[in-house]
Amino acid sequence: MVYYTAPFTFRFEEQIIDVDGGVTNVDCGLLYAAIRLAQATQEGVIFNPVGRASGLNSLGPGVQVGITVELLGSWQLRFAPGAYIARVAGGNLIGGPGGDPIAYSADVQLLLIQSAASTVVTAGGAVPTAPQVAAAVLAAAQAAPIHSDVQRINGVEIAGSGVTGDSFRPA
Repeated sequence: MVYYTAPFTFRFEEQIIDVDGGVTNVDCGLLYAAIRLAQATQEGVIFNPVGRASGLNSLGPGVQVGITVELLGSWQLRFAPGAYIARVAGGNLIGGPGGDPIAYSADVQLLLIQSAASTVVTAGGAVPTAPQVAAAVLAAAQAAPIHSDVQRINGVEIAGSGVTGDSFRPA
């Protein structure tokens, strides 16, 4: 059984996702969207799931943690044979038999870009700069001082209930 959504062909019996010839770059977010479509088809519901994903949690306006797509079971992504460099980016792609999410394709060199600290930034969003974030944190700390009943922190005695720059005294 086969399901196609550009540029991917899902071969359920083989547990292979073929990438259309001529496509050299695969985005993990787009791959996962195609996986979700394939799993919801008449063919997809009678087979074990193709994959799952995590991430894309919001960090603020226009910024999300990166996506990790895990291919389940023996599922692998396979590029068309040819002498070119294929690239998988835009998140992490993991899973597959033996932890290899990419199937062999003759003469294809693969660039699998992975990141332990990836983020997705949406263009057009009002993403604050580092100085804007620092100014907002400082303004919030000044507007609502930190209150604590702790009298010593790492050998420093805290005078008063509000922690400010002049309320620290060495012990």
